[in-house]
Amino acid sequence: MNTSAFRELAQQKQQPERDPTQCAAYGCKVRASVNNAGSGWACYAHAFAEVDAWQKITRGLQEHDWLLGLVAEVRKMDRDIRDWRGFAMQFWENSDKFCQPQPFENCVPYQNRMLMELLFRIGQSPKRPQPRKPATPKPAGRFAKQAVAA
Repeated sequence: MNTSAFRELAQQKQQPERDPTQCAAYGCKVRASVNNAGSGWACYAHAFAEVDAWQKITRGLQEHDWLLGLVAEVRKMDRDIRDWRGFAMQFWENSDKFCQPQPFENCVPYQNRMLMELLFRIGQSPKRPQPRKPATPKPAGRFAKQAVAA
């Protein structure tokens, strides 16, 4: 065989290129977003977990794909300037009211809380995430004395 025949054979044997946005965990459909110390890109659920637990996490993500779908839909609705809050309120109406958006919660903190809720539900977080109230600015400089006096 000549070199061109070897080259053609090698090109035929090459596996299709892997999607660079795919999580490194086998079977995970969540987009990779964390590169953990050069060990490859992984999704937020797999990135900081032990490799031995990856299959359990993947199964949990597959069982809770409806929650990932909710987060994706809320994200789209916010982007399109539609009523994401009403949609999420209605989604949780007859099940877990704790997961309904709070009046002070904006869309991105709500999405983050739902992703952390997913980690809690699959056993990767020890406690349930609480809604985060917005930070209140503290007066500084010459205005600090006026705020204390008031």
